[in-house]
Amino acid sequence: MNNIVTIIGSGFGGIAAALRAKKKGFDVIIIERNNNIGGKAQLFKDDLFLFDAGPTIITAPYLFEELFNLFGKKLNDYIYFKEIKHLYKFCFFDKTSLKYCNKLTTTQNNIKFISKNDLQNYTKLLFISQNFFDLCFKLFSNKPFTKLYQMLKCMPNFVKVKCYKSYFSLINILMRNHKLKQIFSIYPLLLGGNPYTVSCLYSLILYLELKWGIHFPYGGIGNLIQQLELLMREEGIKIYTGVSVKTIIKNTTKSISVILNNKHYINSNYIISNIEPKHLYKNIINGFKNKLVRKKKLYDLNYSFGLFILFFGVNCFYSNISHHTIFFNNTCTKALKNIFYKQYINKKNICIYLHHPNKTDHFCKSSTFYALIPVPNLKLFNNWSLYECEAFVQYILTILDSNFLPKFKQHINTCFYITPTFFKERYFSTFGCGFSISPNFNQIAWFRFHNKSEKIKNLYLVGAGTHPGAGIPGVLLSAKIIDKLII
Repeated sequence: MNNIVTIIGSGFGGIAAALRAKKKGFDVIIIERNNNIGGKAQLFKDDLFLFDAGPTIITAPYLFEELFNLFGKKLNDYIYFKEIKHLYKFCFFDKTSLKYCNKLTTTQNNIKFISKNDLQNYTKLLFISQNFFDLCFKLFSNKPFTKLYQMLKCMPNFVKVKCYKSYFSLINILMRNHKLKQIFSIYPLLLGGNPYTVSCLYSLILYLELKWGIHFPYGGIGNLIQQLELLMREEGIKIYTGVSVKTIIKNTTKSISVILNNKHYINSNYIISNIEPKHLYKNIINGFKNKLVRKKKLYDLNYSFGLFILFFGVNCFYSNISHHTIFFNNTCTKALKNIFYKQYINKKNICIYLHHPNKTDHFCKSSTFYALIPVPNLKLFNNWSLYECEAFVQYILTILDSNFLPKFKQHINTCFYITPTFFKERYFSTFGCGFSISPNFNQIAWFRFHNKSEKIKNLYLVGAGTHPGAGIPGVLLSAKIIDKLII
């Protein structure tokens, strides 16, 4: 048997793992149950518009450059990454706003208009953010935590910088102005975390964004996936779509197999899973033998929130709308409680992230948008009936019409939505979550699903549910970790 690596699933983590395994000389096979690769980074289209359905914020473009450089190729020969000057525009229900920019001095001047007294506190926050970046991102994000002693060795450093404190407690101490508190409190949401429970170390995102910037690939995230697929096919990686893995079988100490839903099987040296870890262990390999680990990993973990995403295309171009806009319809505290603690949807307490890619890349003469609203996951709220959804859509459209896009309802040509139920059915996401396991302090590093399986020797895991966590940098780094583990 040739040296074969089989990849189950083809999100960014699975794609990166496939390319790195190919560079090592393995024959690589990708098995994808959906009709297109990319995982949640799908491309929706109709006769008029193209919509990126998945992640939209790229903060570490060097991780993509590495994948092309592995084979002596350049990223820019395949796709161009445009850096966005205005990282975010934060808007409030009283019509005030803040432009958060890639140029620090510009952002500082903008903060002055909201609160001069908090300018020094913002500088302190960035200093703390850089310290966490140097400690956690540089030192630990690309290292495996498959053994408990690896975690114990890091604990003194974590305790020294008080990583056990919550993210919100850090923001609450530093920021005095309530609007700035709201702005800087929502950053854990980018990774699926609850600011009240995740570690303050995730403030490192603030420094990471300023260090490398936020980028957007021309043609959209869907085009990025297509170019990665082109690279994989050029290098001889075999990709099979519309096929799912039914079972994983451990044969010998050197051989492992997958049985597909069409009853075919593939013998491999290694298998790398890029599917939801809980689904993998519970449905594909039937859980753990160790009852204590089984209970913790399969039943007691806290999961991230759900996503309601509304896509719409209009027959005009809105030049005044930023690429990334975040709107607070009420106070952040009420919105967070609505997401993480309520068993119903309170429409008056929501945050809306509005994505407008045509601001940066004019691939369409008209404007396309998606409005993402964090909502409770299906464990808390599971009433996504047609009536509930349509009422929610009309409320969101009304907010956008009255605050950002005047009279835009009459310009809509295409409008559709997806709910947490979509994530559960299409991606096997536990409770329909958008980001797998929540990055609470007791669910990071060794406490997450390990990159090397805790049950089967030749099985490895990449993706949001494993170390180092969710987000595009996290899942790409999980592939780098596996690259070190597979010899």
